[in-house]
Amino acid sequence: MTVVDLAERLDGIRVRVRAPGTEIEAELRQRTGITLSFGESVYEFIDELALERALAGIARLLWAGWQRRYRAAIEETNLNIDADDMRDWNFFTDRAKVEAAGESSDERITITAVGMEDFSVHIEPGTVREISEDQFSAGAAEAATKLIQDFQVKVDELKKRYYE
Repeated sequence: MTVVDLAERLDGIRVRVRAPGTEIEAELRQRTGITLSFGESVYEFIDELALERALAGIARLLWAGWQRRYRAAIEETNLNIDADDMRDWNFFTDRAKVEAAGESSDERITITAVGMEDFSVHIEPGTVREISEDQFSAGAAEAATKLIQDFQVKVDELKKRYYE
């Protein structure tokens, strides 16, 4: 498998999840593209606190699903992505501490993560009543995409520090 083939395969990974106990679903595709959807009447009857918890759960599930499929794709190559030496261990340790954030352009939705493991979502009070479901879904997707991009930039900087 060539590097181009691997990149195309990674771009082709799609992960679809549902927040536990809700009818809120999300899909990750093309590494950073997020789509959020609600079951019928869910958005009208949910509050910001419940939505924050649901979105944080979705983020964890999407990341876990992405990691599983990423590892499966890598296993078909001769690439080694595990720690081989102390430098790798230190890099992985520091990567697990990377703080990343993404915010919707209207500043209503903020998603943060530490090491893409510990996710937190903040939704400004009144958001659910003030914007439509479609606007919310677009804002949440925008914040999630920015979070992923922020994490990628910071990990790239960390890689340069360790490996260049």
